[in-house]
Amino acid sequence: MNCLSLDFRRAEVTLREKFAFSQRVRAEICSAFSEYGGCVPIVTCNRTEVYFHCEQPEAEEILYHFSGVRTKKFAFYAGEFCLRHLFELAAGLCSMLVGEDEILGQVRTCYEYARSLGATNGLDAPFQAALACGKKVRTQTHISSMACSVATLAANKVFSFKKGKKNVLLVGASGKIGNSVLKNLLSSDEVTVIATTRSHEFSAQAEGGKAVPYEERYRYLDGADCVVSATSSPHVVFEKDRVRTALRARRERLFIDLAVPQDIDPQVDELPGCTVVGIDAFRTAAQENNIRKRNAAAQAEILVGELLSEYLADEAAREGAELLASLDEETRKSLYALRRQAPRAFTEQVRLLAEEKQ
Repeated sequence: MNCLSLDFRRAEVTLREKFAFSQRVRAEICSAFSEYGGCVPIVTCNRTEVYFHCEQPEAEEILYHFSGVRTKKFAFYAGEFCLRHLFELAAGLCSMLVGEDEILGQVRTCYEYARSLGATNGLDAPFQAALACGKKVRTQTHISSMACSVATLAANKVFSFKKGKKNVLLVGASGKIGNSVLKNLLSSDEVTVIATTRSHEFSAQAEGGKAVPYEERYRYLDGADCVVSATSSPHVVFEKDRVRTALRARRERLFIDLAVPQDIDPQVDELPGCTVVGIDAFRTAAQENNIRKRNAAAQAEILVGELLSEYLADEAAREGAELLASLDEETRKSLYALRRQAPRAFTEQVRLLAEEKQ
């Protein structure tokens, strides 16, 4: 198994959004990889990754076909390095906010979608093992304690913007991130939320807020002190010229864009009194969170290594079942004892035995 990965550490949002493939495009990508074997694309606001069986050049050509962009920013992982990366990803060790819980659900959702398409040939075992690893890391270490997420950071940014009561226009409240932001905002008595949502899932009777149609977002813009946008739209939902027209009162306003591709035209930042903050701007706060979790992260890395060794030993036993069955009973018992005590040594021993048989 191999992987191409483009995340917040390697590329700004302006490049990442070119690879923020919709579900429909992800299905087409899976189809394009089908001649080489299985494929699982993972797309979140902080990363795009594709897991596959072909060589790197073929995979890069497929991604170029669907994005129209050639870049050397992708990291390439192969074999055991790829497996370790997937395990660490599911464990939350690769997240902007180390230990955040959302990534485990995102990996599961992307894997299950690819599986529903019949596109996971040869990838089921590693993904199921990675998901089990992510769950075990969260239950056996403190990496998920002091829970923090981009939604929490965004809400804190709103709370610290100006003193006193403030009106917030939230666009995309029915999405996962938007809904998390909404819950955080409604926890404050000083915030009134106007939430636009296509599905009208947000109750207009919710204390501290009301729901309005998505199509009326510009109408409510002038009354907002802060705007938070977190939709899955493939195009900008706040255009500079329309924002300029909508803002009649001159005062300081904060625009927070949590979407990839971007929801808010970056040039809105040029309008008088307007400040645009994108998702990558939360890195400093994320780094502070990661420092607090350094010890838990170290424990998680050790556990990931142990679980990876166990998985590799299981795979070696499965692939070498015929070879192991041909050994005398004493040797076989010795090897299985080694598997329990030192999975990595067992894997290496099976490999050496297989080479001797060739």
